[in-house]
Amino acid sequence: MSSTEATSSLPKYVYLYFLCQSLNATSAVISVTVAATVGLLIAPSEGWATLPYGMQFLCMLLATYPVSVLMTRKGRKFGFVVGALGLASAGLVGYHAVMENSFIALMLAHSLLGISMACTNYYRFAAVDNLVGKTKTRAVSLVIAGGLVSAVLGPYIGSTFREVDGFPLFALCYMALVALAAVNILIIALLPKEIMDKKVNTSDSKISTDAPNFLTNVSPLFFVAVLSGALGFGLMNLVMIQSSLQMHHLHVHFDHSAMAIQWHVVAMFAPSFLSGFLVGKLGHQKVIFTGLALFMATFLINLFADGYASILVSLITLGLAWNFTYVSGSAYISVVLEGNKSAKKLQGVGETGIALFAMAGAMTPALLISSIGWKGTNLLCICLVILCVLVQLLLIVSNKRQVMKAV
Repeated sequence: MSSTEATSSLPKYVYLYFLCQSLNATSAVISVTVAATVGLLIAPSEGWATLPYGMQFLCMLLATYPVSVLMTRKGRKFGFVVGALGLASAGLVGYHAVMENSFIALMLAHSLLGISMACTNYYRFAAVDNLVGKTKTRAVSLVIAGGLVSAVLGPYIGSTFREVDGFPLFALCYMALVALAAVNILIIALLPKEIMDKKVNTSDSKISTDAPNFLTNVSPLFFVAVLSGALGFGLMNLVMIQSSLQMHHLHVHFDHSAMAIQWHVVAMFAPSFLSGFLVGKLGHQKVIFTGLALFMATFLINLFADGYASILVSLITLGLAWNFTYVSGSAYISVVLEGNKSAKKLQGVGETGIALFAMAGAMTPALLISSIGWKGTNLLCICLVILCVLVQLLLIVSNKRQVMKAV
């Protein structure tokens, strides 16, 4: 066991990942703050308003597993540089889209942003590559907590650069992504190469031939963790974006909408500083189910209350729910896969599942609000949470049976 593994303190490079996550989460917050509104301004019809944001997650889905393969062959650091370049490209194309009032360019910009996100989603796994046990949970929690910086910086950039003399609305918000990408590349350059490349060797490259049945040999708890992160991300995307549309329909001022999103993002990331402690005390499964209960509270608030104040409260509980399911689920994936020779490949599978749900949550808000409405969507979400709980309980029972047979 290395000195890094033996000590309870986190390695310094984990804090670099924290900074990288802060910058990329800021770009994501800028995106969600302006995407639907820009879509409404440029799209041919209101039903297409969230299509660019949906394309962002479709491309994240399509790129997630290839990025995992790329990092296995070329190293984490190479993949993160690709992600930063994708972010810069997204900013430049987005700026052009707003300047030229081009909906196609807007979809391309968010598609590039999705590819960038597919790369940066592996920050939390890269941070724990050389760690073991409870230290993994602490490292994952800290890296994801980098999003707390975005809660302040993202809405600030969105509001500050929303309307600048001489530029169309939101044009400079996209240019801000270029600046964030430039700073991110500088931080990536500081990441220690030996950490990035340590596990990129011939044994990793032979995973596909040495372990062809890697999915059948994994613990059912892996799927519990993936389902937690996937449903949590999907429901968060769906209700967060639809909340923005609902506030637009209620004629809520953009600054107030941005503030609601800001508090939502704070609720998403602030608990990460305590997630490691909570998981240590309660265990991953209990924290995950607490998150699902918070999702239920969110949807019940939206069902039985109306107005800006209730949406603000529900966005806060939505953020808390996402944190408990996504952070705990991500940490659980790392713990369950500890010592598994196919860990990186399984991480790619898990990230693809999460990206699939995230894409569904991003693609459907405008369609659902125009078909079944705001309350109908929240009722649908309640049904999905109940189904998720039942499936996870079955997986946990299946795991217990496997353990008993092995004894």
